[in-house]
Amino acid sequence: MHKPRDQHPQVPENFLPDFCSGANTLVVVLIAELIALMLVLAQQPPGLEFWTQLAILSLFLQWLGLSSAALLCFLRSWLGHLPRRYAAALSYVLLVLLTIALSEAAWQVGRLADPGHNLFPQSHANFLLRNTMISLIVCAIVLRYFYVQHQWRRNVQRESQARIEALQARIRPHFLFNSMNTIAALVRANPETAEQAIEDLADLFRASLAEPNTLVSFAEEMDVVRHYARLEQLRLGDRLQIEWRLDAVPPGLRLPLLSLQPLLENAIYHGIEPRAGGGVLTLEGGRLEGGAWLAVRNPVTVNPVRSRQGNQLALNNIRQRLNLAFGERGRLLTRQQNNEFVARLELPLLSAGEQHEIADRG
Repeated sequence: MHKPRDQHPQVPENFLPDFCSGANTLVVVLIAELIALMLVLAQQPPGLEFWTQLAILSLFLQWLGLSSAALLCFLRSWLGHLPRRYAAALSYVLLVLLTIALSEAAWQVGRLADPGHNLFPQSHANFLLRNTMISLIVCAIVLRYFYVQHQWRRNVQRESQARIEALQARIRPHFLFNSMNTIAALVRANPETAEQAIEDLADLFRASLAEPNTLVSFAEEMDVVRHYARLEQLRLGDRLQIEWRLDAVPPGLRLPLLSLQPLLENAIYHGIEPRAGGGVLTLEGGRLEGGAWLAVRNPVTVNPVRSRQGNQLALNNIRQRLNLAFGERGRLLTRQQNNEFVARLELPLLSAGEQHEIADRG
């Protein structure tokens, strides 16, 4: 059942954000404009000259900021393979050198466009020295900020990962015992079915030992779901009916392993087992704009003896894993209406680059 998935060589983590993304480019633009505003405020009182200087300095700093972002975007993959301190030192040196080069280019352009030197200070050396000193300070602060932010984010992820692994390691004892009892009853009466049940149980345990944020294809996750469903149908017989409505799910969908199976397990435990006559579960899915949705529907059973704590633990586990893998683009929604409980996953369709980035984070 299990194929090698998302195996990548271990490389040092890159603390630099992805400057190729539009959101980070916007941050660079805003930072450059704030620096321009502070520098002009320190030199000019508000007035006509103030706005002229702000426009000139903003143009230069936006040019410098976007060029720096483009440089780090281009080198990010290569820098990510270096030890972190070397990557930081090299980034620092490259940004300062870029500042010197662009300052020299700006001075020469300004000299040709304005022979009176009204756009820049009179001294060429002072102009380069001032820009270099400002670059040394600003680059050190910005790179340090990126490093601290990266460390904080990793600490949060590790804490969440530890909680997730603890939750994932808790296989419900009742399921294990019931499965073993079912297999024992089948060994003599139907040895072929018992053998298939043992294989299904082994595959489920193998899946539970995988990394919590391992990304798998939709087909691989459905293999796990069907193994689990076969075991439960052996135990519950005609009391458990499952409707599969998943033909509209995009074949390229990828999701964290064991995202859908726990929803089926909760639906059986809370919706089917307490009912004397059993019931029907529905697994369905389809396309969303830029993604897909998967849902599990089960009948609602009012049973005060059964606690909802286990249900909430599983749902919280899935929500945390989706958040770590996809951020705000992946979510789990639940609702209860018309005597039916619905758990719905909404997942993005990832590009190859995004899949590699998530695998490296995991």
